Amino acid sequence: MSDQIRINGNLFSWGSIICKVDGDLFSGFNSISYGDKRERVKGYGMARHHTPRGRSAGKYTTEAGKLGGTTDAAHALRVKLASLAPDRISYGNVEFLITVQYVESDLLPLHVDLTRCVIVGDTTSHEEGPDPLKAELEFDYFYILRNGLALFDASKGLP
Repeated sequence: MSDQIRINGNLFSWGSIICKVDGDLFSGFNSISYGDKRERVKGYGMARHHTPRGRSAGKYTTEAGKLGGTTDAAHALRVKLASLAPDRISYGNVEFLITVQYVESDLLPLHVDLTRCVIVGDTTSHEEGPDPLKAELEFDYFYILRNGLALFDASKGLP
């Protein structure tokens, strides 16, 4: 299936994004980033042509994820996560699911799951100006599913 031919239709944009953490909607964030890759290495043997004989199955890794937004949105997420911690304080100990949905009325929705997330960084910076105060939470996660599809080899099931 190829992509749709579009004339005067809406494409995904910032207003298309819905971000949920463990099912709760968070609308005060104004940036999110995430990514993954699968490093596959070519294997060579002895032969005159010296072309690859094949490639490895690869090693799957995720990039550091970041949620940026207003100070109150970051604090609300900290409070939510801390409430799930056994000591009700350590928000960096709690694993959670981030769901990012991209929804437009005339496009198939895109549903992204960032699994087994934990907060690994918390940055706040303030500058004089008209903008609201901001914070950025960095998170680590195990893998990404995009509409149930995985970059890694899931032929034997999901991790």
